[in-house]
Amino acid sequence: MRTATLSPADILVVDDNPKNLVAIETALGELGARVQRAQSGTEALRLLLEHDFALILLDVKMPTMDGFEAARLIRARKRSSHTPIIFITAYDRDDAQILAAYELGAVDFLFKPIVPEVLRAKAAVFVELQSRTAEVARQAELIREHERREHERSLAEERSRWEGEAMLRQMEQLAEVDRRKDRFLALLSHELRNPLAPIMAGLALLRSSFEQNAPALSIDDQARRTRDILEKQAHHLARLVDDLLDLSRINSGKIELRREPITLQDLATQALDTTRPLMDERRHALRLDIPEEAKDPLWVNGDPVRLLQVLSNLLNNAARYTAEQGSIRLEISRDTDDFATIKVIDNGRGIAPEFLDKVFDAFTQEDQRTGAGLGVGLSVVRQLVGMHDGEVQAISAGTGHGSEFCVRLPLVATPQPSAAAKTAPSVSDKREKRVLSILLIDDNEDIRELMSALLRRWGHDVQVAPDGEEGCELALAGQPDVAFVDIGLPGMDGYGVATRLRTERPRDQLRLVAMTGFGQESDKRRALDAGFDLHIVKPASVEALQQALSFKEV
Repeated sequence: MRTATLSPADILVVDDNPKNLVAIETALGELGARVQRAQSGTEALRLLLEHDFALILLDVKMPTMDGFEAARLIRARKRSSHTPIIFITAYDRDDAQILAAYELGAVDFLFKPIVPEVLRAKAAVFVELQSRTAEVARQAELIREHERREHERSLAEERSRWEGEAMLRQMEQLAEVDRRKDRFLALLSHELRNPLAPIMAGLALLRSSFEQNAPALSIDDQARRTRDILEKQAHHLARLVDDLLDLSRINSGKIELRREPITLQDLATQALDTTRPLMDERRHALRLDIPEEAKDPLWVNGDPVRLLQVLSNLLNNAARYTAEQGSIRLEISRDTDDFATIKVIDNGRGIAPEFLDKVFDAFTQEDQRTGAGLGVGLSVVRQLVGMHDGEVQAISAGTGHGSEFCVRLPLVATPQPSAAAKTAPSVSDKREKRVLSILLIDDNEDIRELMSALLRRWGHDVQVAPDGEEGCELALAGQPDVAFVDIGLPGMDGYGVATRLRTERPRDQLRLVAMTGFGQESDKRRALDAGFDLHIVKPASVEALQQALSFKEV
């Protein structure tokens, strides 16, 4: 059997003008096809002896051998008798020429100058057709080979049919599961963002009150510390909700890091806060060997949430696999001038030698009976450490001899405080001095109350509406400068509000900001298409609100 040289993405372009060849090849570039060029019919026939093509683009007027003659010879060869041909000519439309082309088996007839989009669209059909033809041929050969091996043609055909139907049913089921997952994540994210929005607005309002009224208020350090902790944890929870929407991206290793300078000492403090309850419950002895931050701050440029996730996973892992009253040690040190080392050491269960190389594989556990999770924590640790240009290693002398996990991360120079950080302006100082008329449309009463209070604290005039109809009436009657509009409104939703307002209030008169719990990229595109200027995902940060009010892009 002859080995086919067919490439599903090969296109032959025949034209005596080199400029035309370059132009056509450029137009076809976006298809990802492999284009071969010929400047005469003779050269084209020679190429057809060596290659099979998904499509031939053939100029009509060429010296020595015109396109029609070349097409007759192409059709005369069995191997190229069914290759699709599109004739191209720079001359006026001639019905006789077109008829002659179709009699030669042409699939289309185009006139110069060629419209690139039209050419790509037509060529794409035949490239895809050839690709599918090649796949069908390959599958057919596999089936024939199977039939020859088994000598049971009828049984093999029946089995192939059954497998095809079963695969189709499975694909339909998987597609439905995937659609349900997307709907579930979108709805779950929305439901989680809604309660987070008033929490974030309330914390921002508290911070503003503390800053503006500190001399008149009796606020002890514990109250301030409590506010700071709540604010930090609320931001952390908001980030986790963001990751929930990107579940498929995380599974495919496409995590976007949000880097900033942070010390490993600060990370250790936060990680211990989250894992200490489990250690206390199991009465572990915890030993810390960490340099004082004031004397030797170990700065890294990383995503604080992701690095906190790394360290918390390692500490939790040590706590889970260490028996009660066992010992856990956390060591952080400057390895070299360029790297720092984090070690989590325990005297717990240990790792068997044959399992040591698999400990970072996803969905892998040495003992499935422990009920210690899904076996993804250490896999996530390796992935995140690698994304921070670091490395992680597991060390154990074997079962019953404890474990050590060592993470190495690159250090950066101590960051210099910016002028903005030195002056530390309050929220009210950061916003634009101009007093704005603001309309807030949201069906959540808590969001309306707390966010409107925050905006008024910043010095703006605020009106609120619980639904789209009332919001449109206020917007058209009151002429606000900015309108924050929730998408999931009862009755007329946020998209309907934007569409209606844009018919009477152009962008230079009203800034429309979609503020919603629906945060996927498709939601953002739909909001902008409906007439919104910005799309902010709940819970809106103080920075995002300030940028929206200062008419900056978020």
